Amino acid sequence: MKAIILAAGRGSRLYPYTKYIPKCLLDIGGESILEHQMNHIRDCGIDEVVIVVGFGFEKVENFLRDYDGLGMRITTLYNPFYQTTNSLISLWIAKCEMNKDIVIINGDDVFEIDVLEKVLGVRDEKICLPVKRKQGYEDEDMKVVIQGGRIIEVGKTLMSYPSAESVGIRVFRDIGVDLIKRAIEEEMRAAGAEKKWYASAIQRLVRKGYRIKSLDIEDLFWMDVDYPSDLFRARFNSGKFIKKSQKERILRVVETTT
Repeated sequence: MKAIILAAGRGSRLYPYTKYIPKCLLDIGGESILEHQMNHIRDCGIDEVVIVVGFGFEKVENFLRDYDGLGMRITTLYNPFYQTTNSLISLWIAKCEMNKDIVIINGDDVFEIDVLEKVLGVRDEKICLPVKRKQGYEDEDMKVVIQGGRIIEVGKTLMSYPSAESVGIRVFRDIGVDLIKRAIEEEMRAAGAEKKWYASAIQRLVRKGYRIKSLDIEDLFWMDVDYPSDLFRARFNSGKFIKKSQKERILRVVETTT
């Protein structure tokens, strides 16, 4: 299994917090968003990580040096179009790294380690999208419509009322990796590709009739950090996901040294 983190964006909606610091390096309670993600990825037994960088790439790569010698193979890929594009372009740049089962994580997501463990635990599905049900949905939410445990529509604008919000941690296995690669390439050849999120490639697979498994994370904590209010909320709730990840790492260290 390989993790791909999409962390090229500047996070302009978080200005002035992102005036000099890329969004993925913002502090959320003693750890940066990226550090939090890397620790969860490592604790779940994934030792290969690809990070698509853009704004502040020097700072991101400097941070990643702290993980040298910790048994993780880390690759960074640069998106030179980060100022004018969305996640489809970043994932297209990482397409060459899709040579095994992958979990794709949005670079602004914070979550309990249980969320990642839960989606990685679904091994009998080729494509799995975790979802979070809410009382109401905002325009910026990446929403889904679910029928019979399958995603039948995904996007920020839907034809039907949303069933849930799509969580930005998605797993592709076996033929599912080839399917998403092909869909990304097809989306890149369509009009307006530079403004699309990569969820449009998943929607393309839905339209073709491929099975996309939905996984309800229920009460587990997950959120993406888009606005200052999100940053404050993430910091306020950091005890739900930061402390647990630290505890898990301590337990693993004890187990491996005894």
